[in-house]
Amino acid sequence: MYWAPQISSSLDAQEYTAVIDFYEETIGSDPQNITNFWLLGLAYLLADREEEAKATWLSVLSEVDDLEELLGILELEAIDQEEKERLQNSLLIREYIEEIEPNFINNQLKIVLLKSKLEWLNPEDIAKVVELLKNDCDQIFLKETLSEILKYPDPTVLDLLKKSLKYLDETFLEQIEKLTAITQEKQNTFYYIDLIEISLVLKQDHFILLNTLSQHYWNTSNYPKAEESIVKFIQYCPFVDMQLYGYSFYIYVLLRQSKWLKIESIFKIYKALLEQFEQNPPEQLQNLSMQLLPMTAMPLLYLEDNPKQNRRLQNKLSLVFQDELRKSAGLSEIASFKKKEKLTYLKIGYLASTLKRHSVGWLTRWLFHYHDRERFQINLYLYNQIEDELTRDWFQKNAHNHHLFGEDPFSIAQKILEDQIDILVDLDSLSNSIACQVLALKPSPIQVTWLGMDATGIPNVDYFIVDPHVVPQDAQKYYQEKLWRLPQTYLAVDGFEFATPTINKRDLDIPNNAITYLTSQMGFKHHREIVKLQLKIIQQVSNSYLLIKGRLDSATVKEHYLSLAQQIGVNRERLIFLPEYPSEEIQRANLPIADIFLDTYPYSGATTTLEVLWMAIPMVTLVGEQFASRNSYTFMLNAGITEGIAFSPQEYLEWAIKLGNSEELRSQIHWKLLKGRKDCPLWNAKQFTKQMEQAYYQMASINRKDSDLVY
Repeated sequence: MYWAPQISSSLDAQEYTAVIDFYEETIGSDPQNITNFWLLGLAYLLADREEEAKATWLSVLSEVDDLEELLGILELEAIDQEEKERLQNSLLIREYIEEIEPNFINNQLKIVLLKSKLEWLNPEDIAKVVELLKNDCDQIFLKETLSEILKYPDPTVLDLLKKSLKYLDETFLEQIEKLTAITQEKQNTFYYIDLIEISLVLKQDHFILLNTLSQHYWNTSNYPKAEESIVKFIQYCPFVDMQLYGYSFYIYVLLRQSKWLKIESIFKIYKALLEQFEQNPPEQLQNLSMQLLPMTAMPLLYLEDNPKQNRRLQNKLSLVFQDELRKSAGLSEIASFKKKEKLTYLKIGYLASTLKRHSVGWLTRWLFHYHDRERFQINLYLYNQIEDELTRDWFQKNAHNHHLFGEDPFSIAQKILEDQIDILVDLDSLSNSIACQVLALKPSPIQVTWLGMDATGIPNVDYFIVDPHVVPQDAQKYYQEKLWRLPQTYLAVDGFEFATPTINKRDLDIPNNAITYLTSQMGFKHHREIVKLQLKIIQQVSNSYLLIKGRLDSATVKEHYLSLAQQIGVNRERLIFLPEYPSEEIQRANLPIADIFLDTYPYSGATTTLEVLWMAIPMVTLVGEQFASRNSYTFMLNAGITEGIAFSPQEYLEWAIKLGNSEELRSQIHWKLLKGRKDCPLWNAKQFTKQMEQAYYQMASINRKDSDLVY
């Protein structure tokens, strides 16, 4: 031990004045012992008397050949101070070691580690390590320091990681996995991409990191790189359930790029995997599948209209998902729900990440506006959601209670259970894995899916809210949930706000007497076959143009349309690609530039359809069998029109041509839609809210077996 045993209690109590007094007295009686000068200087340093520390050490420097003993004492004290969690003291000592021996790589690593823990780190500190790494270093120090500073998004960290690869092995990739995992926080995405790309040198077939990499590339809209990464993931991943997820995401990446020809071959493999999973699911799911399994069938909605088969596949995925999730959580039974003696009001919980400037937010706000807050207690369970003016003015304002959560489905479910919610309403459906996990945990005695992409197929969901038209009359046979048909429409709004138009025909170099068709959906919905039909329409209607708005993926949508136009023989000058608009209000205001709106298939419009009908624009839709292909159909019926509803591709073509050639017919539909604002079910949100509330009471009555419970 380098300190004298007599002063151990003073050192423990950090009474450094007593330590200084001891060594001054010791030096006075034994001035030849250089070690005492080193210790006195160290005591001064710990007492925050740096100048005296320097002076003490300088006073004997001429008497020593090297400073090895001083460096050794400082190193041991730096370690001791760090172990006692006196990080600032440890850092101070190491900075003096750096002054004496600036090329000591292990000391520089420790300086970086300490500064990071103290949140004092800067790029210059890391750059020093990068420069010194040509020297031998302690690999344990290096790994410890790297693990700490990887969270610091700076190019110097990437430089250090590159230089450190020769000292690392694939076990270090666990640190990269944890740090770069996909979350809602996306501000460091580009840094994480570089981090993963560098790290994959250690193990190029690390399929977990390859998947994470593809997700990060997706979040930065670099779809070619996302495709490259997910293909490698599929190549190296040995698990069937994760292969299924991989192909699902691969199709999404291809959809985002409008690579429809490539999708056709991939789709066959993907569909075969789904059927294989249905017939012989794995005994245990991997963690990634555990979270995302219900969502892996979602691409089917965009690729084919085959609910009789695809709902069966969806139901199987969701059944396995629910069983595995509950088993992993140690839940063998459904929670016991205490029956309330008397219901003076129903507690309704709404589960969502979309009650903001989002399609779900725009469409559900009227229900919250009209809810009877005396007979219903409204509770919001929002997760991974920013709060904007829509959240505050329409949802939080009209709720009795609202709660904000992160990404933990168990904490959400626990809160719902504690609140004794009577009916939990899922608004996100298959679009979010967190909602699926909450529903599988069954925190409420009655669970309902409303809106979203389609029903989840999760066995613990009791009802899926529909209407007489949005699914066929025989649809119950392929749904796991009980279909609850509202009497008129499964959705109604009182209208939409709109701003001042920002474009007109003149701006787009379109003649005033030209016929303009508009299709305005995200690129996923622009199926090759529906695009061909749209191009044939303008081919057969003289002096017509097709306006295309592909939203976030407009570049790939443009390439998709131009390629098919060339095949069909349509002049590219007749295709007009519209820009992104700064707000939903401006987008709606610009809709009347269209004479006719052309819907997509097999996934039709929903919010866009409602906006088009509210702006009184004639439209053409192709009615399919699945929920996703019948939204426009039910909305048009509930807006009071049948003109433009087609039940075959040929009829779609005929309606579109007929509308393009008849200004009188377009005018009739326009005035019909305007008149319908006054008395059609689609525009009567107050009436719709009463029908929803009545449904809630009927559900509660069935659950309680209480015939006296009426609305």
